[in-house]
Amino acid sequence: MTIQQTLQRATQQLKNTCERPRFEAELLLAYYLGKERTWLHAFNDYEVENMEAFEKLIERRANHEPYEYITGKVSFYDIELMVEHGVLIPRPETELLIDLVAEITEREQITSIAEIGVGSGAISVVLARKFPNLKVVATDICDTPIKVATQNIQAFGLENRVKVIKSNLLDEVTEKIQLVVSNPPYIADDFELERNVAEYEPKEALFGGKVGDELLKQIVLDVQARGIKYLACEMGYDQKEPMTQFFNQNGVQSYQFYQDLAGLDRGFVINFYKDNHDKKNL
Repeated sequence: MTIQQTLQRATQQLKNTCERPRFEAELLLAYYLGKERTWLHAFNDYEVENMEAFEKLIERRANHEPYEYITGKVSFYDIELMVEHGVLIPRPETELLIDLVAEITEREQITSIAEIGVGSGAISVVLARKFPNLKVVATDICDTPIKVATQNIQAFGLENRVKVIKSNLLDEVTEKIQLVVSNPPYIADDFELERNVAEYEPKEALFGGKVGDELLKQIVLDVQARGIKYLACEMGYDQKEPMTQFFNQNGVQSYQFYQDLAGLDRGFVINFYKDNHDKKNL
């Protein structure tokens, strides 16, 4: 079967699973053949061998398995990372969190950061690549993210500056930390997710409790208790009001929320050392 015929068939098989079935069919075929997508268009009469193996990839995607788990890699920010089942797939929204942390890191000349919930290592790796003098300690409670994050850290030669440890939040962190960053679980336990997320991605990285913001609040309290100046967190689009109430109830006065590219509330940054309500230059 030629590339053109293979793509037509695969596109038909993916039409009920993907928003862009032709595009994903091309991505999977390019991955299978070890070629670039543009190569497929130039050689559409090329005969695809061992169609059974490619069909298995298409069947996995047609069954809603994320493309990133099928290929074992994900494009994020300006890099490519390894991912596998048991590790949350980093989203484009988290790039906004990184940019905010990068602004603070540059302005305040921060040299020591902790990340809670390392996942694939996306946040720690990107920040360490941006700032050659930055030291990062990243925590997770699950073994698979620790393994995968360590592999990604080593792949970029960052093992001397980024350390991954098994810890609940900051419990095992002994270093002096200036800023904490986290994309923690913040979805309510009873929230119904799309199949590609609910059936494949790790629940411990998605669900934050009965309401959803329980872990977010615990992180705020832990960072506040340790006397760390900055905290930057991603959150759910509907959590601005409850988090604002929580900040006010716990003496957190200097904070700001940020929105994603869709205009939805997506996270917050806190400066625990400021004692006024000026939200600028956190």
